[in-house]
Amino acid sequence: MLDEILHLFYPHVCAGCYTLLVDGEREICSKCTASFDRFSDADAADYAVKEVFRKTFPEDDLPQKAWALYRFHKNDRLQSIIHAMKYGGEHRLGKVFGRFLAELIQTGANAADRYDCIVPVPLHRLKAVERTYNQSEVIADSLAEFLGTDVRVDLVVRKKYTRSQTGLSPRERLGNVRDAFAATGKVMPENILLVDDVFTTGATVAAVMQSLRSAGVGNISLATIVFAA
Repeated sequence: MLDEILHLFYPHVCAGCYTLLVDGEREICSKCTASFDRFSDADAADYAVKEVFRKTFPEDDLPQKAWALYRFHKNDRLQSIIHAMKYGGEHRLGKVFGRFLAELIQTGANAADRYDCIVPVPLHRLKAVERTYNQSEVIADSLAEFLGTDVRVDLVVRKKYTRSQTGLSPRERLGNVRDAFAATGKVMPENILLVDDVFTTGATVAAVMQSLRSAGVGNISLATIVFAA
């Protein structure tokens, strides 16, 4: 906790190991970044995420494309950094991860991977007050800057206040987000890139995707920082 507080006041140290950052490093040092278990390529991440959808939501349409940066490992530096981003007020980390995601998408995309807009998984308004910001929206804003598209936070809302998914079983996660999201009635674009920070069982993003598809979205892809399934 003390280290996290120090990082807030002295942002030129790494959020993972608290060593001084050097020129070219932002928020996370290159040593910590190299320690993260990164997927070998975009296709490997796409396959891993879609396998979870195939097993858990066999009747649902798959994401058109699934982008993920890292595999999750308990108690490693990436876990502590994600925790600092979600709960410790270190929103700058979301900007860094958004840039990392953009680099992955730009190097792994083809001509068909063009998105009309980026949609972050929404927080309930009360939870947004508790946390002061939506980390998925910060990631989406950074990603959009590099991809040259818009972020839309007006297409879907979280209408039900839900408990954290952390610590819940897969069945409990599904029940927790059932009917939690709703489309707003806006005219929907054809191709959406949905952004969430961590992908575990897929329950949350599946619920958001269902609400978007019911409102007429044709193609939905997914981008996430951590694959924790």
